[in-house]
Amino acid sequence: MRTTLPRRRLSAVVVVALACAIVAGLVVPATVAGGDNATTMYFDPHESEADAGETITVDLVASTHGDYVGDGIDELSVDLQYDSDLLTVTEVEHGPMLAEGADDAEVNGTADFDEDGTVSIEQEREPSGDGAVATETVATITVEVAEDAPSTETDLEITDSEAMLISEYPQASIERDGSIEIDGDSSDGAADSIPVGTPLAALVAIGGTLLFFFLRR
Repeated sequence: MRTTLPRRRLSAVVVVALACAIVAGLVVPATVAGGDNATTMYFDPHESEADAGETITVDLVASTHGDYVGDGIDELSVDLQYDSDLLTVTEVEHGPMLAEGADDAEVNGTADFDEDGTVSIEQEREPSGDGAVATETVATITVEVAEDAPSTETDLEITDSEAMLISEYPQASIERDGSIEIDGDSSDGAADSIPVGTPLAALVAIGGTLLFFFLRR
């Protein structure tokens, strides 16, 4: 009789554990699916290449499936940041993302530039209708690389973004930064391409050779 009770307790524990596992199996996928209810902001191309002094364009893209009942977004705000010693954003052309899904929808947008290397973009869909549910260009960004930029890689950062649903609730945002690989100007002289230690190494080699012949005499 003494061994029966612990076995029953063990069986109860096993049943409870299985029940918890089943519940977790139902809840976790729902939570993961909930993560899809977000607006993703990213650059296309994600990685760009440019020469010093060159001007390039990069698309800022937004992707959203709307909320759980299928309503889309009707407002977007994005703050971009970059190294102003290397890059200058000279123009922002508003794209069609917020107008997707309706023939009569338009995108009203503004862009504020700051000399410290920040750009603030705000857009609104008019009329709101059902909102935008799409993967499309928010804005085409024109970027000018400094004439004296060295060979390096620098970031285009999305420091803050917000997508507003037509229900006036903000949707979660996922931000993915971009980068620009700069091929710097090497016309300052051939010395730039010579490793710093090369002259010293040459002198050491010559001195060693002369010392070798001197000792052999």
